[in-house]
Amino acid sequence: MTSPLLGRDAELAALGRLLDDALQGTASCVVVTGGFGIGKSALLDAFTAEARSRGFTVRLAKSARLESHLPGAVVRQLAPCLANEHDLEELYARAANSARKAPLVMVVDDVHVADTFSKRALAYLRPRMQGMPVVIALGASQGYLSTDEVTLPEIAGAHPHRIDLDGLDVTAIAQLTDRDPQRCHELTGGNPYLLQALLREEGEGSAAVGEMIGMRLREYTGAAEVARSAAVLDGDANLDLLSALTGFDALPAVDTLVRLGVLADTDPLTFRYPFVRNSILADMPIAVRSAAHARAAWLLFESDAPDERVAEHVLKARSVRLPWSVDLLREVGGVEHLERALEEHLSDEDRLSIEVELGHAEHLGDNREGRDRVRDALTACEDPHLAATVALSLIQNMCTGSDAHFAVSLAIMVVARLLPEDRDTVWHLVCITYLLAANRDARMANCAGKYFEDLVGETPQDPNLRRARSALLAVAGARSGDSSAEAVGHALEALDGEWVDVFGEPYLFTFLVPVLGDDPEHTNKFWLSHSTAPVSHDPHLRRGMLSMIARAHAFHNSGDLARAYTFLTPPVSTGNVECPAVLLATAKLAEVCIEMGQFDEAAPLVTEDGDLLQHINVVYTRGRLKLASCHAEGALEDLLEAGRRLAAREMPNPALIAWRHHAVRAYLALGNRDDAARLAHEELDLAKRWGSTRVVGTAMMSVGISTDDVDVLAEAEQLLASSPHRLLHAQSLYWLGHHLRRKGRTEAAAPHLRRAFELARQLSAHPLAKLAGDEVRDEGDQVQGLTKQENRVARMAAQGLTNRQIAETLHLTRRTVELHLSSAYRKLGITGRAELVAALWS
Repeated sequence: MTSPLLGRDAELAALGRLLDDALQGTASCVVVTGGFGIGKSALLDAFTAEARSRGFTVRLAKSARLESHLPGAVVRQLAPCLANEHDLEELYARAANSARKAPLVMVVDDVHVADTFSKRALAYLRPRMQGMPVVIALGASQGYLSTDEVTLPEIAGAHPHRIDLDGLDVTAIAQLTDRDPQRCHELTGGNPYLLQALLREEGEGSAAVGEMIGMRLREYTGAAEVARSAAVLDGDANLDLLSALTGFDALPAVDTLVRLGVLADTDPLTFRYPFVRNSILADMPIAVRSAAHARAAWLLFESDAPDERVAEHVLKARSVRLPWSVDLLREVGGVEHLERALEEHLSDEDRLSIEVELGHAEHLGDNREGRDRVRDALTACEDPHLAATVALSLIQNMCTGSDAHFAVSLAIMVVARLLPEDRDTVWHLVCITYLLAANRDARMANCAGKYFEDLVGETPQDPNLRRARSALLAVAGARSGDSSAEAVGHALEALDGEWVDVFGEPYLFTFLVPVLGDDPEHTNKFWLSHSTAPVSHDPHLRRGMLSMIARAHAFHNSGDLARAYTFLTPPVSTGNVECPAVLLATAKLAEVCIEMGQFDEAAPLVTEDGDLLQHINVVYTRGRLKLASCHAEGALEDLLEAGRRLAAREMPNPALIAWRHHAVRAYLALGNRDDAARLAHEELDLAKRWGSTRVVGTAMMSVGISTDDVDVLAEAEQLLASSPHRLLHAQSLYWLGHHLRRKGRTEAAAPHLRRAFELARQLSAHPLAKLAGDEVRDEGDQVQGLTKQENRVARMAAQGLTNRQIAETLHLTRRTVELHLSSAYRKLGITGRAELVAALWS
């Protein structure tokens, strides 16, 4: 059967086979079902046209809801001359007589709304037509709930042929329109009626379709109201909210709408076709729609829905005043939400604050008008104290790389209006601006440094500001690396009391205490301070995440990799790499992954680069990943770059980032022992100036491995053995054992290597455990006749490592590796690598 309808070939072919069966004397009944507008009538029209062309007598009837109370309204269309609508035998006789003359097709469209007598007549007629060349085709809408005494199964029989119509597929839609067929299918599901309406409209909804759907739903109690409420609530349409918004129990209407295919059978409820939702909304007057969104916003707010979802409805309630929503809109932030907040009745202070926040949001979008808006608002404010307070609040929430210059210009403008007696306010404003600027590129950090001497040279009157000054002195100590004891002392003074603003700045001090003190007591004090803080103190992180990052640093320093990984994962999962705190956590998580051997997980975490202070951590960690992956040249380049950036900021303290230690290892892997030793001694000098066990022990390891001095390595091991830094202790054990073996002192090396292996395995430091374990096994598996170094080189070659990789791992030159391999081949009586495996393990 040739299809005159796009996308209905299979359905028309199935109907054509029924015509073939009828010509062979087999009667059948077929039910064509589908949702509103799916194309049932068009399919039945095409079917009747085909039947006529093949010589069938066709009798047509179409039911109408408004005629459902008229007895015989449908059956009279099939037999117009029927004398008595109750004479079922006469109906049968007429149908049978017609079928004897020519094959017969009877089509009843929308049978679900037929009058009761006509349904009874069809139910009487169908079984009596068996054995005759007859096809009865019935069109019925999906989900219609019959309320009279005759049901569709009674009309069509227990096992009728059934054709359930779906929407057109993307390929078929593409033949109808030049618009994006995938998007058209997403909106309409390929429903032909909705699709044609969509193609007539410029937007993605039609008020005419919404009106039509509303009219069709009015026969079902409450269905139209629930559909409107579901359209307003969108993804928040659960039963409780639907009932609250409509004012009645929505469950029966929801059941009807799902069965009719208007709503999808999901939780929360959604529309089966987005075009239907859009059309229902388009049919609602603006004022009615705004009021519904205002009510939805309040209901969601009361149910503790996410602020972003509540704010979406507030934005759509433009014509309704919602004073309660102002704080929520400010919390969500963004240009659109802040513009909506300005539409409410506000105090002068709130209006100024929101104007400034709006200008900052526009500034973040590279909009110069936003910066002008902030300056104009602060300049127009008649109260200089209010202007200073609002500016301070804004600067505390500035975070991105483009903020620093803007903050400095605002601070200068606001400070100029303050009087000498406002010195504490000026100090506070300059302090926060300094911290923000010092976290940016090197030029900005150096400019900010000019304010530092003024800040610490004056002691504010306010006790909390005096503690903030102690925090600045701790930051200065961390930058310069002069004295760990002094810096920790200042940090503890700053922590001795209630919260002060500088703790929340996305700057070094947030993570200073665990880095400086290497003492769980200091970390816990900082954590307690954060846990009792009045707000989150970071615009991108929820409350408590900054202290999680600080504690993760402490866990990492102590070697507790598993807990460090656990504490770092939540802030990193926010994905906001523009936030300095998240950026620092990301770099630290990558470092933890490297030490656990999870290189594939670490790699995507170290791709970012920029001019924030925390980008130095990313570059450093990327260098560590390359070093762990045996790419010594790239590793050295990144590690030296991290050092250059720190030097440009005048931050030589090795406690901040241990880039020198890993650069020493990279130099050794490349065979450059002189530069390795030079850098190691530089690190040790700086470490002794700082004085903490962790930093001094790391620097001593650098010196020991670069100079092959086992006495220095033994001293480093003893120092770290008495500290809480278990991973560093494991590393010192490994390097001591490794270098003892290099000198032929195998028995002395063995206990250190075994202890390094056991400790690294406990800490989940798998790469270190493998290195130590391999050296322990090498001693037990040495082949007779080979020296220890020849045995080690030969076994690594047998495992598939290249000469360069062996040289990098063992800190040898490639020429030395080649000589060891040649000697091993000669002693084993083989000619090359291909025979190594058999020779070593036979």
